[in-house]
Amino acid sequence: YESFWLILCCESKYNAIFVGIMGGVGFKLSAPQEYVLTSTKEINLFLAGTGSGKTHIGGIVSGNYMQKFPHVRGFIGANTYNQLNTSTMLRIREVWKQLFGWEVDRDYVVGKQPPKGFSMEGHNFDSYGGIVSFKNGAVVFIGSLDNAKAHDGKEFGWAILDETKDTREADVKEVILTRMRQTGLYLSGNDFNPLYILTSPAKVQWLNEWFEMDEYRAEIESSIYSETTFFAKEQKNKCIAISSTYHNRENLSSSYIEKIKSENTDERANALIYGNPFTKTGGEFYSSFSAARHVGRVEYKPELPIHISFDQNVVPYITATLWQVEQSEKGWNLRNFDEFCLPNPNNTSERLCEAIIAKYGDRCKSMFFYGDASGHSRSTKSEETDYQIVERMLRKWLHHGSDRTERKNPPVIKRRDFINNIFEGKTRWKILIDEACKKMVIDMTYIKQDPNGKKWKEKVKDEISGQTYEKYGHASDSLDYMICEVAASDFDRFCEG
Repeated sequence: YESFWLILCCESKYNAIFVGIMGGVGFKLSAPQEYVLTSTKEINLFLAGTGSGKTHIGGIVSGNYMQKFPHVRGFIGANTYNQLNTSTMLRIREVWKQLFGWEVDRDYVVGKQPPKGFSMEGHNFDSYGGIVSFKNGAVVFIGSLDNAKAHDGKEFGWAILDETKDTREADVKEVILTRMRQTGLYLSGNDFNPLYILTSPAKVQWLNEWFEMDEYRAEIESSIYSETTFFAKEQKNKCIAISSTYHNRENLSSSYIEKIKSENTDERANALIYGNPFTKTGGEFYSSFSAARHVGRVEYKPELPIHISFDQNVVPYITATLWQVEQSEKGWNLRNFDEFCLPNPNNTSERLCEAIIAKYGDRCKSMFFYGDASGHSRSTKSEETDYQIVERMLRKWLHHGSDRTERKNPPVIKRRDFINNIFEGKTRWKILIDEACKKMVIDMTYIKQDPNGKKWKEKVKDEISGQTYEKYGHASDSLDYMICEVAASDFDRFCEG
């Protein structure tokens, strides 16, 4: 990689395997860059610290496709037009010149009618705004995603998105992906339409969800803080690489990394330098939660009662989190050892109880239950309330005092501050969450405060039913109800104080 560029690209009707040589120009790729460049997956994410050469990859990828597959149109986008103009395209055009020898107005033109001598095969445009035209006939659409609907109607075969950390999920999935349908690239005889997302850690949760990063949290955090290793994963049609700035330090000033680290908090440096996708971005509801301190292996202990906390929202799922309360030398441990989040058609209180009984019924002697006060309201679908159903289904394990539900939920802001105090170690209580409780960990990590200090619950629309619902917050609500009741005396004193 020091004196030539070798990349196994896609097969085409015209070229079997492409081996590109950059005219003798020497350059060196970092291991994460090489991993992304040689991917044969359709959806690729390079998530890395600032200065990691992400946009450089965009220049190489785009140059490759335009050079060898000029009949296939491409798209290069950034989050805003200013970013596209002053950052993304600036760097990509530098790569085109350095590695491909392409000069503007000689080998390509931007936003204007191609001059005489340029191939116009496949061109059918009334104007050339937002279009880069190449001498060999290749066409690349460029644009920002702050007005993604402007790209409706375009059709292209490959796309590069630079710094999508603030981009909306629908703009990528519903606009860009649906535009990627032009044929002309093939892999193993099948149509191939690759997307490359090049970004620093996202400020929005959907990107983490799309690439299932929470499933590999321990593996990610154990590899990205090294100066020599990085996180790499291929699954289904996706490829992901997460790496630190250290991998590209040969191309940075000697003081760059230390300057960024010294001028930012440790939390921000973890994102800006090490590319950690799980760092706090500000405004978190559970601001004192730390996965390193509060998440791990939490084993079920049959000798202890099970404390079940319910949240009766049924879309996207109905929720029950399972806890055990254990005394320690310094206080009490609140141990979240399991969670049940059942989607349709199992999103009923009856099915939820059946699932709990099936897994723990023969290993448990007694149970307590907590939950949302709305569970005391009679449903239009049943003559019973949710908690009457719970009492009927779990009767074998209940006793006098097992029902610990309230008729009114604890005040949101006060329970927020009380639980954050617990996370900070300022009380006699300690919260431990099992790493398999994915919904709970996601809530603890990503739920934000609204302008009034309450939980900001992102609303989305179900694609099948058209119903609008709260995407997050159900597991964490169950945590709130349980803790404020188990630690009622301490919580009451906290509220009075």
